[in-house]
Order: sequence, then structure tokens, then C-alpha cells
Amino acid sequence: MRKTLLGTAAAVLIAGLALFNQPAEAAMTGKKFTILVITDLSTVFSDTSGKGSVDGVQMAVDDFGGSVNGVPINVIVLDNKLDVALTINKTREIIDSQGVNLITDVTSSAAAIAIAKLANERKITTTFVSPGTTALTNEDCSKYTWHYAWDTTAMATAAGRVTEEGFKKWYFITADYAFGHSLLEQFSKTVKAKGGTVLGNDMVPFPNDDFSSYLLKAQSAGAQGIGILESGQDLRNGVKQAREFGLLGDGKIQIVPGQMNFTDVRSTGIDTWSGITAGEIWYWNYDQQTRDWAARFKKRFGMTPASLYAGNYSAVTQVLNTVKKIGTDDPDKIAEALEGSTFSDFFARNATWRKKDHSVIHDMYVIKVKKASEVKQPEDYYDVVATIPGKDVFIPESESTCKHNW
Repeated sequence: MRKTLLGTAAAVLIAGLALFNQPAEAAMTGKKFTILVITDLSTVFSDTSGKGSVDGVQMAVDDFGGSVNGVPINVIVLDNKLDVALTINKTREIIDSQGVNLITDVTSSAAAIAIAKLANERKITTTFVSPGTTALTNEDCSKYTWHYAWDTTAMATAAGRVTEEGFKKWYFITADYAFGHSLLEQFSKTVKAKGGTVLGNDMVPFPNDDFSSYLLKAQSAGAQGIGILESGQDLRNGVKQAREFGLLGDGKIQIVPGQMNFTDVRSTGIDTWSGITAGEIWYWNYDQQTRDWAARFKKRFGMTPASLYAGNYSAVTQVLNTVKKIGTDDPDKIAEALEGSTFSDFFARNATWRKKDHSVIHDMYVIKVKKASEVKQPEDYYDVVATIPGKDVFIPESESTCKHNW
């Protein structure tokens, strides 16, 4: 009898140890880990993000080995065409039919705000790389969503630097949707904090291809700094017309873009942008670490990477690293593991996943576009004139309006 009891106890112990030592896939919720890339493949942001962001995600998955905790990683791409209704309806459909563990990119601030609500409702880890509105870490913050790459506060650092250089009187030309409204708020705040004044602002319908009347109005008002608070093709149109009107080049007026991207310069040519100062998230030729990653990306996809491509690679890699480390894709446990943690990679230097509002805080850059004669190697468009710690460019934690209810 004693031997039987001992034998039974040993069997239970062995079974328990076997259960404890099961491979990590036992803690995964499905037979695959699915990443949904929501991006613009066909309209005005298709080269700013678009295919390049998809390529960045796929490269991250391949570099990770194609699986996590024993289950394959599946990538699904949604071309949202900047349409909020399409974005939400298609995302719900994909979640219901295929299951989604991670959403990334999400082009368009309006679409991102809607996705933030859906991600919170369906408990899906989400890294916002493309959108800039500060609503994502203020009133629309969520336990499961992270504003990963940048926000409009960080981009306003360029306006602050230009104001400090003596260009005190500002006029803004602003995209009339969530992204533009957020830019206007943050740029105005930064200019005033640096001792400048705001002479006026015009809200511009989106999309728009004629900025002439707005630019001439800003010039007539006596503006020393003109903030074209746009991105993508609209920004290109505005800057190109400012150049044609002679508002760039004589040093009397500074044009500062709301969100300038490397692809803007590549698309319209360095002569259009030469001399412009802007905030930047990342630059491929910043140091050896960025150059090495950019060289691998270019060898595989045939183009020099822009910041959002790198941001999506980084975001996906950091989440996959966390899933591997904790042994599960449980979104609550992912959030718990990320909150307050730190990292530094080729994209995000000295980064923190801030617990209070789920903003990812990291170094940002102020760049100045070179003259064509100063470019010594292909597509080396920028001089990085300042590297600014994240604590000095993102919204201070004390000012965040995120209602932390998780």
C-alpha cells in the first residue's frame, strides 16, 4: 500500500513537472500570432508609410525567425485609404474572421482614434506609428494601445528652435482634421513658450493642392515663421509653392513643416526643401547603427528607408521580444510587461514605455535639409542639428490628460 501511494505521488509529481516544463506555445491563445498592418497603400500617404511600413513589419518578422513561442507569425495588410469607416469595418471583419494579436502603423489620426477605441474594446495590443495626434495618449488613451513613434508635440520642437533663432512672428496654415488640429495646438504652445507670437492661422480643407492664397496672406501679415501644418502630398504642395513664391531662400522667412518625411524630399527633390528646418523621428544616416539597418533594408527592398518604415520594424520587434520573454500573447500581460520598461534600439534611443498614458518616450531630432551641392552620397539629405531627449519633447507626464483606469 505504501509503495502504491509513493508511486502515485511520484506520478503526480512527474506529471506536474511535465506540465510546468511544457513549451511556451502552451500559453499562446491560438495556433498563430497575427499582426495586422493598417496603412495607406493607395492615396496621399502611400510612400510616407504604405508599402515601406509593410516591408518594415515583414523584415521584423523574418529577422525574428517567423515564429514566436512555437507558433507562426502571420502578417495581414489592410489598405485603409484614409477612410475611417472602411478602417473600422474591415478591421472588425479581420478580427472576427482571423483573429488579431497586434495592430501596427494605422495611417491617419482620425482612423487611429477610432482604432484605439476598438483595440480597447477587443483587447488587442496596438502600436501607433504613423499618426501624430496627441489624443492617442490623452483623452483616447487605452490599456492596450501605445503611441510609439512620434506625436505633434515632439514635431513642434523645430518651431521652438526656429523661434529661438529670432523668428518670433508666426502664421500657421493648418490641415483641417484631427492631425492638423493637434499640430496647431502644439506648435502654437511651443512658439509662445519660446517668446514668439501667433499672428494668425488658416484651416485648410484636406486634401488640397493650392496653398497660394494662404501663403500670400501669411506673408502680408508680416510672418517671420510660417508653419505649414500638413503632411504627405499636401505638405509637398505647400512647400513647393512657398519656394515658387520666393518665400524660401532669402533668410527673412522660415518655413517649418508640420510633419516632414524623408520621402517628401525624395519625391519632390532636394532643391524644393533646401534650408528647411524640421522635427524628425529618425534618419537613416544618423550613425553606424542606423546605417547598418538601412543598408539591410535597401538591399532587400531596393530603397532607402524612411522613418515610419523603421518605426514599424522597431515596434513589432519590441512587442515580439516581450511576447517571447513573458511566454504568452495575453494582451493584459503584454501591457503589464511593457509599462515602465525601457529599451534602446536603432530606431528609438533611450526609450521608455510610459505607464501613465502609454506614450513611448525617446530621443527626437531637429534636422536641416542640405543644399544639393552639400550632398556627398545618395539620399543623404539631412544635417542633424540637434538630438533632444524624449523628456524634453513629448508631453510631460504631469500634463497628460489620460484617465488611467486600468
